[in-house]
Amino acid sequence: MAANHVGDQVFKAPEARTGVTLQREADRVIQGTNDDASMSKMSCVQLGYFDDEFLKLFVRRRRCRRSPLINRGYSARVQAIRQLLQAFLRNVTNPEGVCEGQVISLGAGWDTQFFRLATTSRAPKKYVEVDHMEVASSKCHSIESHQELMQVINDTDKDAKIDVKGGTIISDKYCLIPSDLRDINQLAANLDKARLDPQAPTFVLMECVMAYLEGEATKKLLRWITHKFDTCALVIYDMVGPNDPFGQQLVLNVQSRGCPLPGIRSFPSVESHLNLMWQGGFDASGTSSMREVYEKYIEAKERERVERIEPLDEFEEWNLIMSHYCISYGVKGNTSLLADSGLPLPYSLT
Repeated sequence: MAANHVGDQVFKAPEARTGVTLQREADRVIQGTNDDASMSKMSCVQLGYFDDEFLKLFVRRRRCRRSPLINRGYSARVQAIRQLLQAFLRNVTNPEGVCEGQVISLGAGWDTQFFRLATTSRAPKKYVEVDHMEVASSKCHSIESHQELMQVINDTDKDAKIDVKGGTIISDKYCLIPSDLRDINQLAANLDKARLDPQAPTFVLMECVMAYLEGEATKKLLRWITHKFDTCALVIYDMVGPNDPFGQQLVLNVQSRGCPLPGIRSFPSVESHLNLMWQGGFDASGTSSMREVYEKYIEAKERERVERIEPLDEFEEWNLIMSHYCISYGVKGNTSLLADSGLPLPYSLT
């Protein structure tokens, strides 16, 4: 590295920012979106949009007020995903009342689904979360630091192994695994520690993950899922429509924070999501814009309850935002895995 000497001081010329350096910087910004998402969910919880008694143990800020538009959008997102997951768990519960399915959350962040489900009668046989090392280590530290969270894990496995520095938790019912989703070999090797059952019905969630991955990385990830699991359902929540004026501004707002969005260019429409499912090896799929989900597939009573919490005046902006996010889902091996979710059944891709 070159250096300039002025008096007794040495001034080093700045290092060139290589592609690796830029990628690391982008990764840090993307990991930071987890904080924003968690605070937005906390805003919803504090106002009564939905319940989540465990979220406060991960979010440091106690007041996280967001705009009514953001609150209602996050509420719709959480409700739609919960409907699909609850349908899956019902459909893989045997006549004796034992759930035979497992759940994998890719890019899980500080999501609390496992802790919520573990206290119900429909807890999956195993719940596995995957995220970058920094996020996984932070979550691991929060779990170890709170007795309420440790109690949930210890109730299912008193011999759970926790490595905060390594961002890893391994137990009979819950595993937290650090991994880079762009590296399939690393992901597969790390998930071996979780002792997943390839024959068990498996629900895979990718919530705001695909937009940050290169298109080829996403395709490889989906092909790995369908190759690994005989019977599975995949649910993707992400952005679409980057090419119209509103979509261009939406993408610009995110990219201005240092977050590249290669995935939204690779899969810009609901039609491209369906094609992705077909290329990934799923037997059937479905997709709906979040505007359609909110207006048609979330129960009317729930919509009425949510709409009483805060008035919403920006209906044009609301419709635009909800039209630029979608929820897509594919199934393999059993097309009834997501039946009775309230959303349309997946249709055959063959």
